Amino acid sequence: MTQIDFNKSKFPVLGTVASTVLVKFESLDMPNGKNETKYRLRQRINAHDILLERINGYFNRLPIIKLIVGLSCIFALAATIYFGMHNYIVAYGDAESHLNIAKRTIQSITPGMAQIGGVWLPLPHILMIPFVYFDTLWRTGLAGSIVSGIFFVITSVFLFKLVFRVTGSKIASFCASLIFLLNPNVLYMQSTPMTEVVLMGFFLLSTYYFYLFLRNDTDFVALVLAAFFGFLATLSRYDGWLLVVIEGIVIILFYIKNSRLKKLLEGRLILFSTLAFLGIFLWLLWDLLILGDPFYFTNSQFSARTQQENWLAKGELPAYRNIYLSFLYYFITSLSNAGIIIFSVFIISFLYYFIKERSKSNLFLALVLFAPFLFYVITLYVGQSVIFIPELTPKNFEWNLFNVRYGIMMVPVVSFFFAYLISKASYGLRVILILLIFLQFALYLTGFSNIITLQDGIQGLSAAKKPDAEIWMAKNYDGGLVLLDDYARTLSIIRSDLPMQSVIYIGNKPYWNDSLKEPEKYARWIVVQKDDAVWNNIYENPVIQARLYKYFQKAYTSPEILIFKNPNKY
Repeated sequence: MTQIDFNKSKFPVLGTVASTVLVKFESLDMPNGKNETKYRLRQRINAHDILLERINGYFNRLPIIKLIVGLSCIFALAATIYFGMHNYIVAYGDAESHLNIAKRTIQSITPGMAQIGGVWLPLPHILMIPFVYFDTLWRTGLAGSIVSGIFFVITSVFLFKLVFRVTGSKIASFCASLIFLLNPNVLYMQSTPMTEVVLMGFFLLSTYYFYLFLRNDTDFVALVLAAFFGFLATLSRYDGWLLVVIEGIVIILFYIKNSRLKKLLEGRLILFSTLAFLGIFLWLLWDLLILGDPFYFTNSQFSARTQQENWLAKGELPAYRNIYLSFLYYFITSLSNAGIIIFSVFIISFLYYFIKERSKSNLFLALVLFAPFLFYVITLYVGQSVIFIPELTPKNFEWNLFNVRYGIMMVPVVSFFFAYLISKASYGLRVILILLIFLQFALYLTGFSNIITLQDGIQGLSAAKKPDAEIWMAKNYDGGLVLLDDYARTLSIIRSDLPMQSVIYIGNKPYWNDSLKEPEKYARWIVVQKDDAVWNNIYENPVIQARLYKYFQKAYTSPEILIFKNPNKY
């Protein structure tokens, strides 16, 4: 009698059950009498196994990486076209700011790398420079979409590769990428110039090669690559700083418990840290040399800490010094970004992973993957970041939707653990889990689940202000330098159709400083918004205001914004 060899490494649950049944009924060849039911049971098990073998064989023959690259490109392009048609690419106020930073390095009245500034980390802006050179790509935001889209593809591919290294299942690994690709929050963010997706790519690259090192600690190439991509992550977003710290801690823990291996610790830790922490050192050095303070990114008036202090003064920093609320705010934000069905399965899979997993390298991998979660819980607790989300934010707060995009950093992590459960599931459960992926996507398509990152960009505090002054300026600007406080986002340079090389803002020295004392010296146009830097230094200062009215005429008036024009300057 022909028997099927069950491969338990591929189908551990089914293989164990089926092998037990076959041994028990080994003597049964034909259905006769009371053995007929047992025979039919055996036939059904054989059919399931054959089907699984065929599916697995089909996936093994497919060029999966090429398929993922192709699907990622199609999804990225389709999403960017859709959000571009609805004018959502630059919906976030920060989106234009990222574009403008890159643009100023090559086209402004004082071009150069100093325009990178000292608060936002430089790498995403540097990557946009070749694209913002073209005005169309700058004004539409596509310069940022191109960069984010590339890292969207990279994340999809290395998410597959990481899951495959852990599980050995191509089906589960493909499902991990599929969950990521079908997430509308990620699809929206990858169409924008925001920096989260860039970090995602470097995060997955560093984590993947770090895991290869954990599997084989003589693979120094993998360790150096992990450090290199960690270095790039630290220059992309501050989340990346905790990533390399955790990887360094894992290296210590990996060797410290084994006295035989302790002597290897020092060399490997130095090899990793020298490159991985270089980005942090260079950024501190940059802030010291350019701005005079190595901690300018956290001490300046433009820093996140200063902004959070303003919220604290109003009593609207709910997670500050409250570890429970810090955890809860980021937990709900992650759930809202991943989708309730996907996130619910993730919780089950996460618990299963830690109950069943015995591999030291796999357990350490989970710690590295949770770097984003730890980062945001810590920064919420110490008051370095803030999240407002409707489910938790008190009703008396001025805003209840802000910075919810931080949760998309957990989408690759959620995808990983979801796929891990698929790899361990029986045939029936595996089918159910895959159907749940599409059910979650259907909930987004039908509007039952909100695309919360887009909602924040349209209705939340993250949304760009669009005053009527922009429309007026776009119609009436006829050349000359324009003085405005771009940090206060008085009006959009992009939507006002102003050339970047015609704008005087705080980063254009000596033009900015001189103009606050002698407004007529350079500018033909002056845009004033209540309480911004131009208002406080020129309009609220009687002496300087006298000079303003001497040389300029009021050309536009609204409750919040005034625009002055010097009719004698061209």
